[in-house]
Amino acid sequence: MRIALVIYGRPDQISGGFIYDRALVAGLAARGHQIDVISLPWRRYGRALASSVICGPGRARPEDALAYDVVIEDELIHPSVFTARAASRLGPPGRLRVALVHNLRSDQPDQRLRAIKIRVERRYFDGVAGAIAVCTRTRDDVTALLGRPLPCLVARPGRDHVAPKVADTDAAARALDPGPLRVLHVAAVQPHKGLDRLLAALARARSLSPAFDFTLDVVGADATGSYERRIRRQIAGLDLLARVHCHGLLRGAPLQALFLRSQIFALPSDREAYSLACLEALGYGLPVLATCHGGLDEMITDGVEGFLIAPADTDTWASCLIELATNRAQLHEMSLAALARYRAHHSWAQVAASVDSFLSKLRDR
Repeated sequence: MRIALVIYGRPDQISGGFIYDRALVAGLAARGHQIDVISLPWRRYGRALASSVICGPGRARPEDALAYDVVIEDELIHPSVFTARAASRLGPPGRLRVALVHNLRSDQPDQRLRAIKIRVERRYFDGVAGAIAVCTRTRDDVTALLGRPLPCLVARPGRDHVAPKVADTDAAARALDPGPLRVLHVAAVQPHKGLDRLLAALARARSLSPAFDFTLDVVGADATGSYERRIRRQIAGLDLLARVHCHGLLRGAPLQALFLRSQIFALPSDREAYSLACLEALGYGLPVLATCHGGLDEMITDGVEGFLIAPADTDTWASCLIELATNRAQLHEMSLAALARYRAHHSWAQVAASVDSFLSKLRDR
């Protein structure tokens, strides 16, 4: 098949969604398909809607002029192509449109004009033949949005875009290493990723337990300057300057080194579908403390490979941090469970095979 993947922006961006997109493209190409990645310009939601609504009529194409068998659209672009007219003008020509869905825009916390976004997103899905969802929760959200089933494949990310090669003995020794609990947070420095909540929980743990001590390494690009300033004021106000280290954006060996020296991974996001950062943390043998909102219960069993906690529940976050800092036997047990869960996880080749089969069935129908 000849397949187009349509995204916003450049495909080399490092967020989990773009890593998924690149790995899927590579997997489908390895199966013999011709894949083109087509980028649309990033636009604010309102401007994208306006461009869709005022888009001029598309030109009719004869059937043999349709360039692609399948056009996969990262659902993030839906404001730009939610009308058929806009899709015909802005998107590549194709016989079959399929949405790739990480999270529904209308289902994100604290969305303004939610009723309008629900209608826009619903209309977008009315124009596609099926959907690829990154977790079961996302698939169920699409079904609830539409009020009817849509042909949908749950294609959770693969594990092997990273290869930590951490031995059980290494993970055990690191977990049992005494001293401050070494916490790692890898995410864009944006409000919805919850770094402010993590800082509050760590400060709360210090106030609840005199024995609790920690270091926190923060890795991530700043996309909101005012939030970064708020974080720096919070760190100073909570007297955490000596314990919190902000590294900015890291890749490759420097990021791997932080994963290898850390003891737990923490991500109190508003919501996560199927976080690649959390999956990578499991591969390094790090127990994951993360939000219970979204699809992470499909990756992590609460109390086994980590803890799933309501993001704003500061006291529970603090108690879990204290528990792992003061009970290194439990930290050791969870570290080995994290490695085992990662090793049992499927590969990107298996993801590509399931997507290939799903697209073929849609095309045949």
